[in-house]
Amino acid sequence: MTSGSDFTELERNAVYRAIYERRDVRNYRPDEVPEPVLTRMLEAAHQAPSVGFMQPWNFLLLRDREVRQRIYDHFAEVNTRAAEVWQDDRRHKYQALKLQGILDAPLNVLVTCDPQRAGEHVLGRFTIRETDVYSTCLAVQNLWLAARAEGVGVGWMSLMENEVVARLLGMPAHVIPVAYLTVGYPIEFAEKPLLSQVGWADRLPLAELLFEDHWGRRAPFRATERTELLSTPALPGVLEPVPEPPVAALERNRELTKPEGSLGQLEHLALRLCALQQTTHPSADGAHLTLFAGDHGVSAEGVSAFKADTTLKLVYGYLAGAGVVNAFARQNGVRVHVVDVGVDHDFGAARGLLHHKVRRGTRNLAREAAMTADECARAEQVGRDVVRALPELRVLALGEVGIGNSTSAAALAAALLSLSPDEATGRGTGIDDAGLAHKRDVVARALALHADTQDPNELLRRLGGYELAALVGAIEAAAERRALILIDGLITSVAAVLASKRTPAVASYLVASHHGAEPAHRAALAALELRPLLDLDLRLGEGSGATLAVALVRASCALMSEVRTYREANIERPERTR
Repeated sequence: MTSGSDFTELERNAVYRAIYERRDVRNYRPDEVPEPVLTRMLEAAHQAPSVGFMQPWNFLLLRDREVRQRIYDHFAEVNTRAAEVWQDDRRHKYQALKLQGILDAPLNVLVTCDPQRAGEHVLGRFTIRETDVYSTCLAVQNLWLAARAEGVGVGWMSLMENEVVARLLGMPAHVIPVAYLTVGYPIEFAEKPLLSQVGWADRLPLAELLFEDHWGRRAPFRATERTELLSTPALPGVLEPVPEPPVAALERNRELTKPEGSLGQLEHLALRLCALQQTTHPSADGAHLTLFAGDHGVSAEGVSAFKADTTLKLVYGYLAGAGVVNAFARQNGVRVHVVDVGVDHDFGAARGLLHHKVRRGTRNLAREAAMTADECARAEQVGRDVVRALPELRVLALGEVGIGNSTSAAALAAALLSLSPDEATGRGTGIDDAGLAHKRDVVARALALHADTQDPNELLRRLGGYELAALVGAIEAAAERRALILIDGLITSVAAVLASKRTPAVASYLVASHHGAEPAHRAALAALELRPLLDLDLRLGEGSGATLAVALVRASCALMSEVRTYREANIERPERTR
């Protein structure tokens, strides 16, 4: 029997996920943390338990570059002195621990403890005087876990002398600096803690630290697999279709100064946003494009007009803001996030790129399975993690890039939608008639090789790509966040078919941005029962059509927010037609 205060399985798993995936972050993107997100994090910190309810913490927010430069200079000087304590390899590892986050992160937070708060004889501090500091540490942990749940990174910078920092920041003499934190959106959340990753130390087994009844007496213990703690139930059990729009939104749309239904799909789009956001005045602020990049082994079959190294060159172009989709995104107020899931290239520390490479390109799907089960699952998780970390997400445009991916998508579309290779395969990057015939032959060979399964997940593994798998995960995560999802061309539409087969409710979150020129694209949209907003014969990919469609999404929001009703305009409402 459970009580009304019990967590659902999804809620419980989310708590464990935040705990297990909390990381000490050092490398940040320049994006500011939105005030609502920061407020939620600070409110979580303020909910920390404190002995005697003394609440001894304060939070000093540091944004000024000059102030942080002075702090950085002090940390750097202490770091140099501290490194001398260690010898050989540990000295080098110590010096490699990065302090740059103090300057790179958009925000630093100093959490302090006021031991005089609530008076000298506050409850619980009679014998253990340091309980106020312990309580403050709990506030730090609350802030850190809330940040991880928001996709925000936190780093704890401990190489400081308290009296120096207190003097630099004009703090009262009795207040104790406890935790100097860097805060911002990370380049990535590492799989392992930083000190473990650089070989400083590994996490000790809990069994070695667990005693029972008497110090040193081992307690019976069986380690719990992390997968048991983080076993997220399948989406079909938790994701609901988009609800109905609020009654007030339906009524407002009827009362706007226009003939009812005269704006066609724009009205449907506006009401879909009202339903997702449960408001009469929807917003398209928080519009993001996730552009997943990956290479395909099938390109060795000569299925593209471009060389295989084109993918990496295009990625560098996006990072420089010089791609087609960059231009469209700037025009329509869309933030672009370029994600390396499987490009056959080492990008090093390229700024602006989200580094989540699973492998340097898939295998040749015409000769073997494109991915292992583990690789496919990791790529899907990349998509989920990237979308879950997007700030203030309301509209997600989907994009991809990868030489060979139209062959992969055509093969998947044929298998999923019962199409022939001729019906599913188009010209992709612009191949001629001979190239098209060859590409169709490659798709036919792939379908014959993998004809022993009809399972969508297995088809994705065998015929898909890392960016395609990431798109499936991104779609699922965006639906979880109740975002409007704008699918683009063939590749994103095939990913949407896969996601909707796994979780039918996903389909209600999807909007088709355009009718593409690839034949399988139209078949995929028909299977999803989606009517595209645009028909421009696009076949570029990259999220170009989805990014263009954001302008229509913004127009639908303006319709609900800026157009007057008949009453507001003092116009007599026409009688309804019979």
